[in-house]
Amino acid sequence: MKRTFAVVALLAALGVLFKLSMKELPERPTARPGTAPAGALVSSPSADPEAELLARYPRPSDRELADRVLRKYRQTALAIERTDGLRGLTLLDRLDLEAIFLYEKHPNDFRRLSESLTDDAAADLLLHWREYFGLKRADDTDRGILIAEIGRLTPSQRRLASRYPSALPLLLADPSAVTELIERWSGDPKDLEDALVILDFVSLDRGAADLRAALRTIDDHGIVALDAFRQQGLGGFALASLYGPVLHALNDAMPLDQTLILLRVNSEYVDELLQTHPAETVAGHLRHVAAAGLVEAVGGSPHALRLVVEFGERGEQALTQAGADAADVVYDDYSDPALRNQAVDALAEHGTMALAMLDKYATDPDFREILRTYGAAIIPPIAQTDPGPETLAYLRSKSKRSFTESVAASVLFLSGDNGQATIKTIKKDGLERVAELNSSELKFYQFLPMYDLLHLGRVMGHGQAPTSGEMTWALVDGCFVVVDALSLVALQPEGVVVAEAARAELRTMTREAVKGISREAVQEGTESAGRALTRRAIEQGVESSTERLSRWWTVRLAGGTYRVLRRLPEALPRLSIAEITDLGRPLCAKAGFRLSTWAPLRLLKNGQEILLRIPPERGLKYLGVQAVQAGVGVVAFHKMEEHLASRRPQNRAE
Repeated sequence: MKRTFAVVALLAALGVLFKLSMKELPERPTARPGTAPAGALVSSPSADPEAELLARYPRPSDRELADRVLRKYRQTALAIERTDGLRGLTLLDRLDLEAIFLYEKHPNDFRRLSESLTDDAAADLLLHWREYFGLKRADDTDRGILIAEIGRLTPSQRRLASRYPSALPLLLADPSAVTELIERWSGDPKDLEDALVILDFVSLDRGAADLRAALRTIDDHGIVALDAFRQQGLGGFALASLYGPVLHALNDAMPLDQTLILLRVNSEYVDELLQTHPAETVAGHLRHVAAAGLVEAVGGSPHALRLVVEFGERGEQALTQAGADAADVVYDDYSDPALRNQAVDALAEHGTMALAMLDKYATDPDFREILRTYGAAIIPPIAQTDPGPETLAYLRSKSKRSFTESVAASVLFLSGDNGQATIKTIKKDGLERVAELNSSELKFYQFLPMYDLLHLGRVMGHGQAPTSGEMTWALVDGCFVVVDALSLVALQPEGVVVAEAARAELRTMTREAVKGISREAVQEGTESAGRALTRRAIEQGVESSTERLSRWWTVRLAGGTYRVLRRLPEALPRLSIAEITDLGRPLCAKAGFRLSTWAPLRLLKNGQEILLRIPPERGLKYLGVQAVQAGVGVVAFHKMEEHLASRRPQNRAE
């Protein structure tokens, strides 16, 4: 019985052994067809595995590749060739140590990446991005996404990525659109470089939506969009996106740089016009501005185009007489339609004099009341008395004054003339009380003896309160009357003649001196107010106001908004990438695409954190070189990080 069981067990064991001997050893999952499985015994112990490997690739280029990796990685190359064939050796040749890491730690990623190597372009692409793969060793998610997306590129897309390796993040974000753009502009290297630079500024961290918006702008407006970028940076490109139809409607009617400045400064009003009017209408308004010689004025204020369109010839005259600030005063200080009309008339008639008065007394209820009642006629009398305190301070500050200036200082000190008093006088007694101040010449009867005394008597006889100026001139007149009387008592009639001549000369010189100094003060009214406001803000320690006013004052010193923007093409090459981005960010956001932030990249290499940042002094030229160079730099790494951030599972879920 025992013998029987032993025979049965022996037969069973022999059967199992026979089946096992007949069963083929399992191949590694990634083994290539027709190659020996990893770990399989070679047919002959004496055979040379390296020679066998080389013999399998008779083509010179393939043999050269195999020989190169064998000499460098012998055992690893043999193992990779057994499982992944020539493509595996190509991947090892391009990625170097990163390929070994993938083969040993992530064989599936290695297989997917090697399968994408269907041509030389794919191999070159991996060679350019080898360093980045090394930085992504520890990031299984990003590395897997990158490998999968590279594997989905078509041969033509891989060829473009090999030629312009820094464009790979853009190609991965929107393969078909970016491929089409590169192919279309490849005939002009400079245009293609600028197009890629623009796209590099566009953020990829939330997907391809912003990139597509920028691509549509280039597709729709072509060279106009690129020229706008060259003239006004990213803001100019955004303007082409926002107002492309207007630019096309203008054609060559005015220079592109002028058009961009007008659209940029008056963007809010242009948006309003385009809601109810076609682009041709807006283009017509801009052509009219150019024909009227008002480009600089309209380009200096966000309300200037509105002033021209809404008030026609009067608005144009106001800009001509008072400059771009006239539009700001009209629309910022006077919302009431009646007052706004009066303000425009005053600016058109009196220019900078009206500008200073309208701005200074915009919140004064008495001034607004008399402006509504009398209109532009109130400006000259108020302006001529308004700078009295400033004129007096100026005369007193002079170390050496002429006789005329000394007398003028004394008269101003005694009279106490000021604009506020004139406003109250007009409100109380009417414009006639100060009408003579509107005259630029003295009337002949004002030189008659006792004129000011008699005038003072008439004023008081009408029940009107005399101004301090009238009181002062009456006092001066009285002094000459005394001199006249003394001359007559002394029986020296020639003294009366001399005194009257001196009186007339003194009145003429004094008033003309006061008027001349006051006129300068009026013309510089806005400038003086700006200086005083800036100084006051600094003294009070208002940091934000100080910064804003300092910028405003700097722009004014440089010639105004239009002239500053006109020189932007000169400034762009001197700005850093971050400064260029921040300068264009508001308009680009309005156009519908967000810009990169260019924060430093923090990546791991061999377990240690490394920091990659764009040098702060680098600008457009640096970005252009990075966009079309044969290698891959920090800019491309930054764009790839943005792209992968948009592909991470948590971002897709959001």
